[in-house]
Amino acid sequence: MKILFLIPSGEQRSQARFRVLPFVKHGKRLGLDIDCREIPQGFYQRYTFFSRLPHVDVLVVHRELLSFFGLSILRNMANTLVYDIGDASWTKPARELKPFWSGITASTLARRFERFCRTADRCLVDNRAQADRMREHKKQLHILPTPVDVERYTPGTGGKEGGTVLVGWMGDLGDEPLLGDVMDRLAPHGGDIQFSIVSPTPYEGAGQKYVLWSTPSWESEPVQLQAMDIGLVPMVDDYYTRSGSNMEVLRFMASGVPVVASDVGRNAEVIDHGVDGYLVRDPEDWSRYVMRLAEDPELRQRMAEAARSKVVEKYGLDKTAMLLWQILKVYKPY
Repeated sequence: MKILFLIPSGEQRSQARFRVLPFVKHGKRLGLDIDCREIPQGFYQRYTFFSRLPHVDVLVVHRELLSFFGLSILRNMANTLVYDIGDASWTKPARELKPFWSGITASTLARRFERFCRTADRCLVDNRAQADRMREHKKQLHILPTPVDVERYTPGTGGKEGGTVLVGWMGDLGDEPLLGDVMDRLAPHGGDIQFSIVSPTPYEGAGQKYVLWSTPSWESEPVQLQAMDIGLVPMVDDYYTRSGSNMEVLRFMASGVPVVASDVGRNAEVIDHGVDGYLVRDPEDWSRYVMRLAEDPELRQRMAEAARSKVVEKYGLDKTAMLLWQILKVYKPY
């Protein structure tokens, strides 16, 4: 049985690193006939790409919302067509929502999302919020949590040998304003704690002299996470975020890093407040919970162990991958 995953190219490919590529790796380990290819951008490039694809038994398209033309081609080249999402692919983050932007509009996204859901034989979503939205167009769907590769994200020191407690954040340019609000509250504690900020551009803001800055890298990400003693996940509370995944939180937890996160979206489903992390409901909670962890190494260790155990048990790649193969009916363990 031949299985093919198609993922977006460019910036949207980043989510596929977490949601799709681990499944492909797991499938190959089992001996499945499985492959993954990126859908190119541009009409001519896509036409050439689609025309050269082989006929497959199961075709899983991750996140990409195709035109009627592209979707028709894929429908004819697979016995089973599956649409998979790990975030609110039918809309955009609030910071990107405009009446019009270069390229696809919000109404077009919603229309393509509906068409793809109705055309696919099965649909996969990361969580209940996504399932509720998709059920408007598709009854045959399955909730499949985004897997955590617990062999990639493991507890460690990242080369750090004791010293001042390191409070870490990892994000992109669009998330930096959220970090700034948190740093305004944590900066007065600089010196008692230090900060590890992983971002595309150097950090400039409150507490800057206590910041260790580094650029994001897929290869170095596990070590960067391991070096942190406490993880920060500030999030805006909007429609897009409430429908998103929890990979920011889960990567910290899998790496044995107790996390302090906004009580937004699915964070309350993942974090057991006070047991394996803290949920922030009031702005003052950032400094309250961070300093509680910073001043109590035994508490940090207990939370780190509880967080790691939860991720391995509930979100580990082996468990979620076997659920996927069962849903797709492509593998039966003996």
